[in-house]
Amino acid sequence: MIDLTNLEEIRKLDPKNVYGSTEMFPNQCEQIWREEINFPQEYKIIENVVLCGMGGSAYGGYIAQALFKDELKVPIYSNNDYNLPSFVNEKTLIILSSYSGGTEEVLTCGEEAKNKNLKISGITTGGKLSEFLKTNNYPNLVFEPKFNPSGQPRLGTGYMVLGFFFMLKKLGFINLSDDEFLKSAEELKSSIPEIKNESISIAKSLAGYIPLVFCAEFLNGNAHILRNQFNETSKSFSAFEEIPELNHHLMEGLKNPPDKKIKIVFITSDLYSGLIKKRFDLTKDVIRKNNVEFLEYNPQGSTKISQVLNTLAFGGYLSLYLALLYGQDPSLIPWVDYFKEQLSK
Repeated sequence: MIDLTNLEEIRKLDPKNVYGSTEMFPNQCEQIWREEINFPQEYKIIENVVLCGMGGSAYGGYIAQALFKDELKVPIYSNNDYNLPSFVNEKTLIILSSYSGGTEEVLTCGEEAKNKNLKISGITTGGKLSEFLKTNNYPNLVFEPKFNPSGQPRLGTGYMVLGFFFMLKKLGFINLSDDEFLKSAEELKSSIPEIKNESISIAKSLAGYIPLVFCAEFLNGNAHILRNQFNETSKSFSAFEEIPELNHHLMEGLKNPPDKKIKIVFITSDLYSGLIKKRFDLTKDVIRKNNVEFLEYNPQGSTKISQVLNTLAFGGYLSLYLALLYGQDPSLIPWVDYFKEQLSK
């Protein structure tokens, strides 16, 4: 078995330096927070936001919907498709999100939004999306990814999540001060050694099992992302469920088949509401009674955003370490690449 603390051994399976990109997650967050974007006043008086993005470029929407649920001044709709939802109108802001700038679903939505004369903005590193935004003089957050040595879009999580937060802040839709962000970034950096240790321990326990992630409230977006990270980085099937919703159906599905190879990962938090904490305890009781193993991760941090960032970092390390335990190059996504190649024919 590979020694997950030995960088020389890791490099043998990680030639594109996914480890380096994972380590630089805090730097990505800090860099994007220092970027500039200016919105005209009419962009600040809209009624809804539609975030068009696929894969890792959609992460900001999932996180924002959960983290800022109690303060968002307008609803956010995550659009993972070629077409815009029917409700869009002159009071809608379309945000096109594509790390590479070449995602066809996002570019198609951009053309539709332009034809409908909608308000448009976007975040990207370049490509066709950058050209589209700049040619049409749309407000844009085009950045240079200085802290993603692997070059993999899905490993630019800090850029795409915090970039979306930064846009929402500039629009006046969330109340996230520079001081609060900087405090959460410092808490994250100080927690990295502990995050890595816990990630190694949990990865070793998950090897050979299908991870099922249970989450709640402001961390629900993290569960979605962790599922994706298991899929793409670890090359492992995974799923996620939210408490309290899962308490209304999933528990009855634990009985069969009797030889199921699953382990549940609870993302707990001292900042959950009292009712949710009680549901977590009762859910664990049901899991035990069904002889299903579970693990827990309790993110550190004094605020909700701090715990969200901590859990994002945890997901990056956990999925990377699990890939290495499976002997996989964490950078490769052969079936996604094959699918795109066939689709283009």
